[in-house]
Amino acid sequence: MVGRGRWIADFTESFRDHQVNDVIFDAFVRGNTRSSGFLISRLYSFFLNPNYEVACYLLGVGSDKKIDQKTVRKTILAVKDSMRTNETKWAWLYLLGGSIDPAAAEAVRGFLDQTVGMVCVGTTMREVINNDTFLGRQARKYMKV
Repeated sequence: MVGRGRWIADFTESFRDHQVNDVIFDAFVRGNTRSSGFLISRLYSFFLNPNYEVACYLLGVGSDKKIDQKTVRKTILAVKDSMRTNETKWAWLYLLGGSIDPAAAEAVRGFLDQTVGMVCVGTTMREVINNDTFLGRQARKYMKV
């Protein structure tokens, strides 16, 4: 994952239909923040960059369905549980659906955990809602609707 010419994470594994508790994510990608470049970039990365475990979760609820507050809450709890189990420091969560319930939008905006960037996308109205954290604002930049 690269942002504005700056390297953020090196994702090394990806899974489809990844289950966490009772939530089945359509895609799950994980890796770390340590780059694997040539000699000088490896040395720079080894001595100056932290080696955080990172992950990205994607869940589509269906183009004809609405993202509701229950879905938001259930996926947040699943992501936080997975982060605890896998010792992940940062995570990005993308929820895609036909539309976004106003209560769900408020739940996303009110989710202020600094370790999770969350983005909800309503495809019918082309609306994108993110949580107001650094990771949430950065995750929104990569979502083109």
